[in-house]
Amino acid sequence: MFRHIQKYAIGIGLMLGIGLGQSAWDAVNITEDEEGIGTRALAMGGAYTALADDYSGIYWNPAGLAAVRKNKIHTELSHLQFSNEALYNGELNNNNQGFTKLKSIGFVMPLPTTRGSLVIAGGFNRVLDYDDHLYFEGVGDVSNNIGFNIEDTLGVVDFYSFDENVYRQEEVRSEGSLRQWSLGGAIALSPNFTLGVTTSLVHGEEEYSFAFSQFDDLDIYNEFPEDFDEYTVNQYLKSDYYALNLKIGAMIDLNKLIRIGGVITFPSTYYVEETHSFNDYLYFDNDAFDPIEDSGNWDYHVKTPFIFDAGLAITNKLFTVSGSARYRDWSQTRFEVSDFDIDDESYQQIVNENNILAREYDQTVEYRLGAEIMLPGFDTKLRGGYTFTPNPIRDSDDDRSAYSAGVSFKVDNDINLDISLIRKDWTRNSWDSYTPEGVTEDISTNKVLIGISYNL
Repeated sequence: MFRHIQKYAIGIGLMLGIGLGQSAWDAVNITEDEEGIGTRALAMGGAYTALADDYSGIYWNPAGLAAVRKNKIHTELSHLQFSNEALYNGELNNNNQGFTKLKSIGFVMPLPTTRGSLVIAGGFNRVLDYDDHLYFEGVGDVSNNIGFNIEDTLGVVDFYSFDENVYRQEEVRSEGSLRQWSLGGAIALSPNFTLGVTTSLVHGEEEYSFAFSQFDDLDIYNEFPEDFDEYTVNQYLKSDYYALNLKIGAMIDLNKLIRIGGVITFPSTYYVEETHSFNDYLYFDNDAFDPIEDSGNWDYHVKTPFIFDAGLAITNKLFTVSGSARYRDWSQTRFEVSDFDIDDESYQQIVNENNILAREYDQTVEYRLGAEIMLPGFDTKLRGGYTFTPNPIRDSDDDRSAYSAGVSFKVDNDINLDISLIRKDWTRNSWDSYTPEGVTEDISTNKVLIGISYNL
């Protein structure tokens, strides 16, 4: 039986070139969940701006490197256990995923000096993971405005809806990370004041996939030419990020117990290359189907704002207590378009997103607290930390907290073993044009870090 589908009509809009749909969220997403490095630092909640006296100072505050007195090699691994409970129209869907990665590997090398300290460091650091997963299914009783213009055997074209009382499945997956190849150094300008610099070549990669299907399980759509059986959509997007990063840090010892530190991370311009593909299939009861496919490439630039870190630490031989704060104005994030491209309609679309960034994103201050205690006679240290990260969207209450703990063992005079755990729990409400009912997610992550440092 003949039928001809002239076009698809989805009320909210079906975008065949998903690479052309960059939003304000895409710009912020590049660095929003940056976690940092260091088994000790992350066990203490990242409250490391006024400590940073090991290899991880190359990220937290390069001025702290000046406190290192021996050549060291440091490496660490991370394992993330991601758990998601998604509630969709009364149906609960559970999902668990695991991700194991090399977190960092690098060296610290004090150089000979007649007085003071001069230290260099370098290495590979994975500072952010894009790993995320959502799967849910259930009966969709809210219209998603999906429908099709179909020409029947008599040449009559009518619009036929396939949008309610269908069974829906959706899976969204993201994997990847943001990595830095860093070179840093620190110098003691006086007995109580050190200055440090880190420069990094940044490369990130994120693979995003989206799969949606809806089925006429109740056999409601059974009359020709609207005898729909199944509609599926698959989207894939691979993004590569490239940038240069520069940060300058300083530390001051106020006395033998108290130290303060500060860091300025300068704006970076990320060059983004995207490869995208899209396909959808519409199946009918008589096994006929109609496909649409599209793919392409796209590139653009995103400029990130200044980051300012400040911290204070109180330390002696038995315990350390530290706190830090990170300020960032997300509204200053910008898509950058050259004069050559400004008249291109596609580029105008992402430039318009700058207005959304300025209007809907806000200044944030992250707070971090950490503590460490030595167990005398055991060569062991216990650590704990807390991190508060506000949502960058203006007037949002979807803030996140993380709790961390760790233990450090001195294996011998030259080898130190650190183990840390970071726990996060939060709720996320999301929807898209295919599932307008929305889904509520209860997400929890447990990340285990294992680090080894070796004195050369």
